[in-house]
Amino acid sequence: MELIQAAPSGVDHWGDDLIPGQVVLDGESVILNLSGPSPWAFRFLDSDGEVYVVYDVNPMLTGKLSVGPEHLAKLSVFAGAKREISLANQTGAVITSFRISSVTDGTWGIDVLDGRYIRDGETRIVEMSAIPGTLSFDIRFTLLTDNREIPYEKDQVILTDGASLILTAR
Repeated sequence: MELIQAAPSGVDHWGDDLIPGQVVLDGESVILNLSGPSPWAFRFLDSDGEVYVVYDVNPMLTGKLSVGPEHLAKLSVFAGAKREISLANQTGAVITSFRISSVTDGTWGIDVLDGRYIRDGETRIVEMSAIPGTLSFDIRFTLLTDNREIPYEKDQVILTDGASLILTAR
């Protein structure tokens, strides 16, 4: 494994690489220092570029975690080029735009609402395009409040096909 990321219970994004600059070979082990509530989710990247995901892990109870073919993330199924995501507006205002960018991009993508608004309490399904296998994105949405547009941004949001986002202004 060349990358190990973790997310404690209640956290909606992957943390930093837990083994920066290291490689864990088959049969080897590594000690991870974790802080946060259980259960945990883990994401692994091997040297072939394959992604493995394991959920509901209680590391303090098990002490060890084995990763096998059953944990291989089928990226073509949920992280393909075309994805539909659901946007639920619970901001108390009107959303006038919604832009998505890969975390490695330096610019925001097109407005996926394409001139349509999402009123408070409404949900809209939008389609996005992405490089297959990309899971983490930065999002930016704009609210119309008292005739002013106010942008909100969130980093490293995992967007798979069928994802649902509940947008709030907190």
